[in-house]
Amino acid sequence: MEVSERFLQIALDGIQDCINIVDKDFKIIFMNQVASQRTGKKRQLLLGNKCYAELWKESSPCESCVTSKVFETGKPQQTIKWETGLNGGKFCIEKCAFPIVDKEGRVEYAVEIFRDITERRLLEEEREQQRLELGRRIRELRHAYEELKSLQNQLLQAEKITSIGLLASSLAHELDTPLATISGYCELLLEDIQDERLLNRIKIISEQIVKCQKTIRNLLDFSRKSSCEKKLCNINDLINNTLLLVEHRLKIHKINIHRAFDDHIPPLLVDGNQIQQVFLNLVNNAVDALPQGGNIFIETKINTETKSVEVCFEDNGVGISSEDQKRIFTPFFTTKEPGKGTGLGLTICNNIISAHNGKIALESRVGNGTRFVVSLPV
Repeated sequence: MEVSERFLQIALDGIQDCINIVDKDFKIIFMNQVASQRTGKKRQLLLGNKCYAELWKESSPCESCVTSKVFETGKPQQTIKWETGLNGGKFCIEKCAFPIVDKEGRVEYAVEIFRDITERRLLEEEREQQRLELGRRIRELRHAYEELKSLQNQLLQAEKITSIGLLASSLAHELDTPLATISGYCELLLEDIQDERLLNRIKIISEQIVKCQKTIRNLLDFSRKSSCEKKLCNINDLINNTLLLVEHRLKIHKINIHRAFDDHIPPLLVDGNQIQQVFLNLVNNAVDALPQGGNIFIETKINTETKSVEVCFEDNGVGISSEDQKRIFTPFFTTKEPGKGTGLGLTICNNIISAHNGKIALESRVGNGTRFVVSLPV
């Protein structure tokens, strides 16, 4: 037995963790060399004393004492916490305890193992800080990349607009006069010719001339940076005036307009003609989406969170696919059949609203209609 105790003492003295064995009264009955060195006392002077008094300078076991829980539950316990050392310094310690039971299975002793994991914990915290810092920098890089990408797209767009502007100006000068001349002659022919077949053909020619002139105007509107002539306008009145312009078209296509206007919206400082151009384009697009007739819902309201006025145009038409929605404001992109649209209408709308420091958003699902929301700052 003496050899066994000596062997156990030598073996445990070689371990760099603090190891104690205590009884139910928390009296130390065994202690390895590292544990005794921690107290600064000789091992023989510590045996028989309370472990919490010698090791932690406490008058009783603390609430998180793993040894107490071993005696209470009969199961191994573990905890990690920061402690204050005898010299006042902070250190992180991992505390483990497990039971030694008698023949009846009752806990007779508890083995305590205390391991200083300060360096490991500091290293883990440092790595966590590095991980968080790396994550922050990655987010910053992503944000910078997105901004760079956006600027690059804006530059490409600006170059495209400049090129279109030069082309549009050239086309306007080259085509405007001949088209006006042809249009004038068509009007004269319509007055003089009595033949019904010829009249119909001349009407077709006249309609196509109007389309050409409209395309040229769209190109010019898109390429020019026209100055805004802002004044206080009533948004509800602008919508009503717009609807008067398309009243005949709405009747022909059997379109019902449903208004839900907020009468408490204050006047907005906008270019009325430009904003009316946006509304007209959105209403016309809604009509195009309802070839068999249907309903258009127009709502105005104040968004107190964004401090803006929202104008919603919603139809119950064919809707727009998610792929097309990504490109809907791209110049020359259109979902209409060839020859029925220039693909500049929504681009011009977006430019006008942006010039007013506003936003235009789209919500749509195929078969469930489309909703455009124009937001203008109050």
